Amino acid sequence: MKIKEGFFLREIADTTVVVPTGILIHEFKGVIHLNETGKFIWELLQEDITIEEIADKLVEKYKFDQERAIKSTQKFIEQLQNANVFE
Repeated sequence: MKIKEGFFLREIADTTVVVPTGILIHEFKGVIHLNETGKFIWELLQEDITIEEIADKLVEKYKFDQERAIKSTQKFIEQLQNANVFE
């Protein structure tokens, strides 16, 4: 899975947000607020990547156990799917 083109990650006053641009402004109203882990996953989703690959990178970077990493990734991906941000 991969994020649609037209969403941009921005740092605003110590907060990480994702904002739509172009035609996406009309489709997606609002912004997405991300914590540090969400930002890390969002950046990984700029390329085509699987949930398992994301979970592996979470385990490597944050020392999560594999089960927690997969569950957290699945939950985050579900939220993004509901927001219709994937190609």
